[in-house]
Amino acid sequence: MSQLFKSLVPEEAAQQLEAIIQSATDGIISIDARGRMVLVNQAAAHLFGYHKTEMLGENINMLMPTYHAQQHDGYIERYMRTGEARIIGLGREVMAQRKDGTQFPIRLSISEVELDDRRLFTGIVHDLTQQKTAEAALQKEKERAQRYLNIANTIIVILDQDGKVKLLNDKGRKILEVEANEAIGKDWVDSFIPDEYRSEVKIVFRALMDGRDIEYYENHIQSRSGKKHLIAWHNSLLRDDDGRITGSLSSGIDISAQREAEDRIIRLNQDLEKRVAARTEELAEVVNQLLGINKQLKHEIREREAAESALKTKEKQLTIALEKEKELNGLKSRFVSMASHEFRTPLSTILSSADLIEAYTEQEQQPKRLRHTQRIKSSVANLTSILNDFLSLSRLEEGKLSLNTSGFELPEVWTEVEEGVQGMLKKGQTINIKGLSHIPPLHTDRRILQNIFYNLLSNAIKYSGEGQPIDCRVNSTNEHLKIEIQDYGIGIPESEQQHLFTRFFRAHNVENIQGTGLGLNIVKGYVKLLEGHITFKSVPNEGSTFSVEIPLTSN
Repeated sequence: MSQLFKSLVPEEAAQQLEAIIQSATDGIISIDARGRMVLVNQAAAHLFGYHKTEMLGENINMLMPTYHAQQHDGYIERYMRTGEARIIGLGREVMAQRKDGTQFPIRLSISEVELDDRRLFTGIVHDLTQQKTAEAALQKEKERAQRYLNIANTIIVILDQDGKVKLLNDKGRKILEVEANEAIGKDWVDSFIPDEYRSEVKIVFRALMDGRDIEYYENHIQSRSGKKHLIAWHNSLLRDDDGRITGSLSSGIDISAQREAEDRIIRLNQDLEKRVAARTEELAEVVNQLLGINKQLKHEIREREAAESALKTKEKQLTIALEKEKELNGLKSRFVSMASHEFRTPLSTILSSADLIEAYTEQEQQPKRLRHTQRIKSSVANLTSILNDFLSLSRLEEGKLSLNTSGFELPEVWTEVEEGVQGMLKKGQTINIKGLSHIPPLHTDRRILQNIFYNLLSNAIKYSGEGQPIDCRVNSTNEHLKIEIQDYGIGIPESEQQHLFTRFFRAHNVENIQGTGLGLNIVKGYVKLLEGHITFKSVPNEGSTFSVEIPLTSN
């Protein structure tokens, strides 16, 4: 038992007091006027990593970081001399140091005891390590949540039950033109709602606090400079653990520009309706006048119509026949020119490779034979592609191509197409696809859709250089599938873009690139068969973007 207790109180009381102090969960340390420890309980010794015998009689500054330890004796000496208490009788948070040199936060409460012959100072030490760790973790989570709120492109505001602002994110502060935390604690309605709308907004807010479901609401807010913004709010109630309403969380989007545009459209429609009505009246008057004149001319017209009709019919027939003849001659000429060129190149490759294969008779020349065999296969595949184009064009023009609809997922078709064009990719070229996972199931002709993808992708690859990406985007809106395929290649000359979907047409900047001039004409026919449409944008030397829109479901 501590000698301090024996000297102060009767032995039985001292034993009881000693038991209480030693069983305390917080550390208890008493020092004399010279800073020497005269009492240390077990919790204090364990907290600082010492045995009690190592602490008794030693200066208390051994438990402090260096920057506090060097000044501690001066604190005691000054207090003993002046009686000016700075920390005695007060609780404060300080850093302490264990035997192994590690530092940790504590809450220290110091009290003074005056005896007949000396003064003692007793400190109660509470370890704050777990509390500080939890506070730091909580603060980190709060900061992370605040960052999420600040990067949102919507206004986020939390109000308590009295309508006071508890939180306002960066977007809200920017629109309201207030500094960080300036809005916290202010009445939302009185501070940020224009005068003419305050009564209505207060009624709505009170109804919300009474538990009424007001998930969507629109009202104006007013910035510091007086500018008004129309905000579309989505609201949700905040509740405590017992389910009681404590406030509201609202996210809002500024729809001022949208509403102004809508109002402008309404005004324009109204003005247009007035103009149409006025013009209709004017036209009615003119029509009435023409009816009178028309009666006089009917007889003459009937006589002339018979003769003119016969002449026009004959003339029309001759014109159509002549145009068809011209078109046919032109197509024949282009077909012969294109076919002679497109067939001659792969056939020449096949012939030369076949001759070389015959010359490679040795076993060690097998790699060369394989290389020329691959050239023959590639040329045959090219010829097959050209013939397929001719066949598709013929079937489309003759109306013999019918839809074979079925249900399928777009990713399945994309995988097959992507695998089919891999061999066409040039060095460093990549195909990027976005939006594929968001497309609902399709019910259309799978083969035709696959051919559309294949033709557009193969063109993008063919007319792009090495290392250039091919970007594909798909999305669905209003029961339609929209496909965009963008390349960054040679583009299409502006003067020739009007002929792009014409059979056998090839722009002058692709004359040295293999092709038939039928692909886009066939794609347009496929898209029309699916009751869709195709458009494009192209800038020479910057690339082209082809857009196809077809129904998700074909009949």
